[in-house]
Amino acid sequence: MTLRDNRDSIALNWTYPTGGEGPVIIAGGRTGQAHNIFATLPAGTTSFVIYALNRTNDFCFTVAVAWSTDTVARSKQVCTRRR
Repeated sequence: MTLRDNRDSIALNWTYPTGGEGPVIIAGGRTGQAHNIFATLPAGTTSFVIYALNRTNDFCFTVAVAWSTDTVARSKQVCTRRR
């Protein structure tokens, strides 16, 4: 997953896994705090833009694909570096 910080928005891009069929779950939050779900997107989605975040705080995000009710594949966390 990659992150592009535009200060007024954060663009996330990833590769949807081959053979995947489940929805994409975007989670994130301020660095060092618990993550919340930002969006649940349709299967096959490969990008998402987040708006209206504080321009001075750092944020971290993960992308997950729900393969089944028991299996979730999760990306490594990516974070902004605003400070």
